[in-house]
Amino acid sequence: MADLVIPKGDKGFYLNFTVQNDNETAFDLTGYTIGFKVWKKSKSDTILVSGTPSIVLGTAGTCRYLVGANDFGTVTPLTAELELTQAGVIESTVPFSIEVQESG
Repeated sequence: MADLVIPKGDKGFYLNFTVQNDNETAFDLTGYTIGFKVWKKSKSDTILVSGTPSIVLGTAGTCRYLVGANDFGTVTPLTAELELTQAGVIESTVPFSIEVQESG
């Protein structure tokens, strides 16, 4: 089962994330720029969705991404990750799965 299930074509809502350290405490996002990348589960070299989530509360590790009109228009299994960038250092989260399903 996927970590997230999104109905095909849905838009205008937020995907909310809480980033954690290895010990499951909040990762402090203060001062970071965040990237959101999504690709087909079988093709990591082709990015289908790329965006910039906004930080909600940096010290709590929370951020959110506003889903756009063309982000999830194809029924398919996807893989995603957040990229955390600060002072030229990029740290990626553990990849997670997204399943885009027909709505209705």
